[in-house]
Amino acid sequence: MKENNSKHQKKLTKKNILILITTITVCFVIVLIFIWKFKSNEDKWYKNLTNPFLDTNIWESLMKNKNINLEYYLDDYRISKINNWEITHLSVYFRNINNGGRFWIEEKELFSPASLMKLPLLLVYFKKSESEPGFLDKKVIFTKNWTSDQYRQNILPKNRLQTWNEYRIIDIINQMIKYSDNEASIFLENNISIDEFKKVFTDIWIEFPPFVDWLFDNNIRVIDYSAFFRVLFNASYLNREHSEKVLDLLTKTEFEDWLVAWISDRDITISHKFGERSIWGVNWIERMQLHDCWIVYYPNHPYILCIMTRWYNWNKLKEILQEVSSIVYQEIDEAYSK
Repeated sequence: MKENNSKHQKKLTKKNILILITTITVCFVIVLIFIWKFKSNEDKWYKNLTNPFLDTNIWESLMKNKNINLEYYLDDYRISKINNWEITHLSVYFRNINNGGRFWIEEKELFSPASLMKLPLLLVYFKKSESEPGFLDKKVIFTKNWTSDQYRQNILPKNRLQTWNEYRIIDIINQMIKYSDNEASIFLENNISIDEFKKVFTDIWIEFPPFVDWLFDNNIRVIDYSAFFRVLFNASYLNREHSEKVLDLLTKTEFEDWLVAWISDRDITISHKFGERSIWGVNWIERMQLHDCWIVYYPNHPYILCIMTRWYNWNKLKEILQEVSSIVYQEIDEAYSK
């Protein structure tokens, strides 16, 4: 009797193993089919500016001690510039997208985002177009809001939209991003509700900064703003098609003086948005701010870098952005070029 029970148990064990192997094989095939179907449905124009399968959060605990030398070096750099009276505030956010290694310096400091806010404004319109196909191709009559004259720009648009001319919404968006045109952004602001604008922030768990008449002063942190670039790369806010289109548009930003020094000899794609603000009637030594946030598509090792600065000398701020971004690029290049 015992011998029969033993044989029966062996048969059950073999059967269970066979079922387990079959289940694993079926699951594997299903995953392969899903990936194949996803790839086959991609639009041909995709430039691989996104990676929706990459969730970098899962590696944060494993990678928290990586890039520590770069972090310390940049913090020493920041302190030396402050001590030498070359800047008053410098905040940095860095994230190695592939492995999740990240750090931030002076991340609690608040800055005026200025033209950086054009990116969440852009997301409002692209998000709306997902539920309203053809929305971005709608034609509207462009009118200039004369209060835009008070939003002084150090970097003036090369081209301007003509008042009372008809444009597609996407054309006005292109003008706003490519030339960082305040007139275009104010027109787009006036055609959405503040609740729609707030929703972009709350949807990705960023506190909406306080403002007066759409003017945001000293109310955003570098670590918060970097989230916009992360959700674009992961295609976790917009769908992949629209995430790709937004990131592609951000590669066409005209003004990038501080990037030339370290990308002129390499075919490196960069999606970025800068912001600059001059605040008069305040402490003169801190009256200018200059910021930029990038996804740098270093071959097989993309990274996010956001820099925010404050000082009174415009040329010095450009120099700081150029030096910090160059230091980071050189570190990445040294690590991965071999």
